[in-house]
Amino acid sequence: MQFQFNIPTSIAFGEGSSQSVGHLVLGMEFTRVFCIYDAGVKKAGVAADIVSSLTTAGLEVVEWDGVVANPTDFVVEEGARLAREAGSQVIVAIGGGSVIDTGKAICILLTNESPINQYDGINMVKTPTTPLIAIPTTAGTASEVTAFTIVTDTVKLKKMVIGGQNIGAKYALIDPLLTLAMPPALTAATGMDALTHAVEAYVSKAASVPTDINALKSIELISGNLAMAVENGSNVEARTNMLLGSMLAGFAFNSAVLGLVHSIAHPLSVHCGLPHGVANAAVLPHVMEYNAEAVPARVRDIGAAMGLDVKELSVSQAVKETIDAVKSLSRKIGIPTLKETGVSRNLFERVAEDALKEISTIFNPRDPSKEDVLKILEKAF
Repeated sequence: MQFQFNIPTSIAFGEGSSQSVGHLVLGMEFTRVFCIYDAGVKKAGVAADIVSSLTTAGLEVVEWDGVVANPTDFVVEEGARLAREAGSQVIVAIGGGSVIDTGKAICILLTNESPINQYDGINMVKTPTTPLIAIPTTAGTASEVTAFTIVTDTVKLKKMVIGGQNIGAKYALIDPLLTLAMPPALTAATGMDALTHAVEAYVSKAASVPTDINALKSIELISGNLAMAVENGSNVEARTNMLLGSMLAGFAFNSAVLGLVHSIAHPLSVHCGLPHGVANAAVLPHVMEYNAEAVPARVRDIGAAMGLDVKELSVSQAVKETIDAVKSLSRKIGIPTLKETGVSRNLFERVAEDALKEISTIFNPRDPSKEDVLKILEKAF
């Protein structure tokens, strides 16, 4: 048996953990902080509470709320320019995956030359980066604990996957109370993103014992709590379990990587403007069905982790029930089909072509053709 497993981040998990950020920065012996977030986090009042913790500790804080969903190379370069001008010693990123990914990319550019586009790939960032403290407000991407950042290349029209050494946040303060403000649709989309991470890590060609353990526990937590979190956003127990499930999925895919769902979802976001979680959720059961020919027992394991009584069923029937359960969960929490999102079939050719170029496709348990991807997109439509 051989495998590699790593987590790049030190973690503090629990209610109120985000309020320790000021003391954490002081302990790092820094005084100048660049704090980033997006308009939604600002509107929810979450950013103000974190900034208050920083300023109360006597730190000099420069704030920037210019982060956008699916961050582009232009946005990242602008953030890095502002951080340099502020003389920032540490970055604090408050928000979902887009904010934390932006924070990672800014940290890269503070110690490595621009443009960010030259770092697309694995282990392309050679110089250690400015420290990042990630404070997630969604239970979805797990960017706070992974060594990847996703940035859109506006020239090539693709999502760059920048990963490997020197990418992860130094610290993550994972506070379930910060996720209470998430609206139902965002809770649903980010939750399905996290479930996709766990499912893809479990069936990945690079799966191992530690990634399997984390992936299966993540599937159990997410499938058992996502609907409750969508229906009642103030349910702290459900929110805590969702955030824990998302984090464990990050532990899994940081080493096992992902698969064809993400390979399709990335160009769907770039070319069709879909939120990442919605794109993942729309194609997830159909990719699972496609992959089941190669890893049927693993798909059955996923069903068992979801709490389905599949152990006494034939493998084929267990696979069907598992995939049906994923479809049912998506419907229950209001995930739309590709048709319902307004995606045009005219873009399927481009999406399929780009999906085959994604790094995650290498780790998918089946090697897809363009025709395979087109069939998956038709089913998801």
